[in-house]
Amino acid sequence: MYLHMSSFRGLFVALCPAVLAASGLVVGAERSTAAGQLGIEHGIVVLVGDVQPDQALELAASQHAAGSAVKVFVQCERADKAEAVARAAEAAGLYGKRLFVAKAPPGRIGLADNLADALIVCGAPAAVPKSEILRVLRPQGVATVGTERLVKPFPSGVDDWSHHYHGPDNNTLSRDKLARAPFLTQFIVEPRYAPAPQMVVSSAGRIFMAFGHVAWHQREEPMLNTLVAINAFNGTKLWTRNLPPGHMVDRSMMVATPKVLYLADNQSCKLLDAATGKQLDEIKLPEDKVGGTFWKWIALQDGVLYGLIGPQEPADEIARWRNTSHGWPWNGISKGYNQQEYVWGFGNTLVALDPQSKQILWMHREEQPIDSRSLCMNRSRIFLCNFGKYLACLDAKTGKQLWRRTAEADPGIFEAIGRYRPGHGYIGGWKSTVYLRCTDRAIYFLGPQVNWLTALSAEDGKVLFKYPVIDLHLVIRDDGLYVIGPQNTADQTARLDPLTGEVLARYNIRRRACTRSTST
Repeated sequence: MYLHMSSFRGLFVALCPAVLAASGLVVGAERSTAAGQLGIEHGIVVLVGDVQPDQALELAASQHAAGSAVKVFVQCERADKAEAVARAAEAAGLYGKRLFVAKAPPGRIGLADNLADALIVCGAPAAVPKSEILRVLRPQGVATVGTERLVKPFPSGVDDWSHHYHGPDNNTLSRDKLARAPFLTQFIVEPRYAPAPQMVVSSAGRIFMAFGHVAWHQREEPMLNTLVAINAFNGTKLWTRNLPPGHMVDRSMMVATPKVLYLADNQSCKLLDAATGKQLDEIKLPEDKVGGTFWKWIALQDGVLYGLIGPQEPADEIARWRNTSHGWPWNGISKGYNQQEYVWGFGNTLVALDPQSKQILWMHREEQPIDSRSLCMNRSRIFLCNFGKYLACLDAKTGKQLWRRTAEADPGIFEAIGRYRPGHGYIGGWKSTVYLRCTDRAIYFLGPQVNWLTALSAEDGKVLFKYPVIDLHLVIRDDGLYVIGPQNTADQTARLDPLTGEVLARYNIRRRACTRSTST
């Protein structure tokens, strides 16, 4: 009837593909029941010690509006106690679904680290070490131990992935000090299969995932055009929101902060409560002033919200392929992706504004539209271009143009960058991928749209070097540029000097298929 935990410690992660509630936990006033003590709406709750069946059933039977139920893990030392809870759960139809029972001593709780939203010690508090309680609780999780309440602090060193490519510089390098190898699985939750393309950001223990408009298999269709928020420690679904049908989500359309999620779409920039998904505010700018209502790209830096705004663009037709084979064909994505010309993410007006007052701080307008795949920022400058036509640099505080390069005036620079590659595939990547990244000293052209890596000076846009290898990925670290070669290649993964392109080291590793390179 129940698990004997002597050989199954930590098995709950595999048995219970549930998810957790980063902000679904509210500490309530002292009341007699477990639910009253915790005020919990959804997530994983642990009951350990002298657990009564009605305590476990009350928690397991609760249901949250977002569709997430409380999952209860009960651990009893005595076999008769464990069996009583298990039989009651089975009679209620909850056993193995929302309620899980194990027999084991209380000194070691059979869960992975940082997993539980809440924990109640039933009976003698001294039976469960405080260190063990804190091990099992997720950051900001709450435990009730007799009359004492414990709240696990959020650890220092956790880095947000606030933008599409980590930050507005488009460099996929996390500064997290806790995420280290061997990178073991923390949880497995639904949706296990989801539509494409996708865009993900994360902040303060929450993950926000935007799922696009292409489903190659029927199993992916329920999540078409959907934004989902989950807890980052155990995967509990917090809330969902519909996205505009056919909206191409593989762009910088979200910025995550601890309290607010900024969401850009074809009408405005919306400010959502990160915990609940409720709309807190909406930023709409005069269409006649900014040239449209479609927010093509957003970034947030030093309290300033930046946006690329332009006219409406064609929504792609939702693709339901109903394939029965694994994987997907790169020539059968959607009508928009399959066409030769890339039509998404172009706008003529770049704005900087105060997101609280909605006051425009500055505005920059281009006659030839800005390609949002080029937009990137370092600590003081914004870089933008229309591929093969112009490349410009603006002061991020004032919007003043600091330098400008054009194909007519600076042909050597554009020859160094090379011609535009219109296609995409499993080696190069999606055509919606960015092709410009930056540091305080340099900007780097690299992506499926180009044939090699080209580095230009951030100071004036002059060519620093050209590294003639195709289909590389790039991660910029403090000790150099790491270029990662594709599968079936040798000696292409290397560390380069960021200003000269000199090869400092080579590595006998390579990417596999559709892998996208990130680093910590």
